[in-house]
Amino acid sequence: MRERWADSVRGFAIYLVVLGHCIQYASHEGYDFADNIIFKLIYSFHMPLFMVLTGYLFWYTLSKYSLLNGIIAKIKGIMIPCMTWGLVTYITDIIINDYKPVSLYGYLNYMAYSNWFLWAVFYCSLIGFVSKYLFKSTLVGYVIILAANYFIPPVANIAGAKRLMPFFILGILLNQYQIPAKLKEVKIKILTFIILFVFYASAMLFTPDVELITGTAGSLLVCFIFWIVSEHCKLEILTKFGQVSIGIYVFTGIVFYFIIKDYCRITEAYRYAVRTGYIFVLSIFLMIISYLLCILLGKWKATSILFLGKYLKNRR
Repeated sequence: MRERWADSVRGFAIYLVVLGHCIQYASHEGYDFADNIIFKLIYSFHMPLFMVLTGYLFWYTLSKYSLLNGIIAKIKGIMIPCMTWGLVTYITDIIINDYKPVSLYGYLNYMAYSNWFLWAVFYCSLIGFVSKYLFKSTLVGYVIILAANYFIPPVANIAGAKRLMPFFILGILLNQYQIPAKLKEVKIKILTFIILFVFYASAMLFTPDVELITGTAGSLLVCFIFWIVSEHCKLEILTKFGQVSIGIYVFTGIVFYFIIKDYCRITEAYRYAVRTGYIFVLSIFLMIISYLLCILLGKWKATSILFLGKYLKNRR
């Protein structure tokens, strides 16, 4: 059975992506967004968090599919939406920016370098399936995979995938060894929270630019907090966002690239509080609009598969 807390974490993670992009693309020209404290916190762990959750849920997929059927399922669930949204982005770029070349090769090349995170998920999933049948999901097998991953040439979007592979495997291990089930006692929960909080705070103080450390610490801390909170409340809104995170991720990316950065930046003339409020309101607005679009796309089988990689109407 799918664990809904994981979807709520993914909903939180996709909001962090949108908020981070708002800080980056909707702030005034010349704004040093990389020095923004919220931006720093978001980018210290948000994509690793996505990949930890992906790996955690992927463990269920490993037990459900054979090697061939698993690869086919990932092509349907990830690469078809990647190709569809890539085509939409490609055509939009041609119309608005006169992008060249206009050809099948141009489209394939464009798609290979866009939506990098979807490529990362697909790459890691393929490696995950292969490792199961080569190494039987053993720790030694995962070490071999990580070592081999280091030598893979960073072609196109593979660079991002290589970077996130350790977090994907971490997610698999959390589920494979049933780590959440071993943290049931109140004393253990409190101790775990303290350890993870200190781990993340120390990482941000001493190794803020080392994503492997900040990403691991931040991802584990956020997952643990949501796992605890989900025992007392359902977090329905975040769960719904998490269930269509692919659609939100790609659609908002298109909006940021073609609209926000050119037409929706707030000027420096406004007070800091006003600019901050604008960023947060814009991020929430984009989340709602993109979620409603995903719901609309999910009403028909063809659009649900092409754009979302699934049938939303059959989702439980």
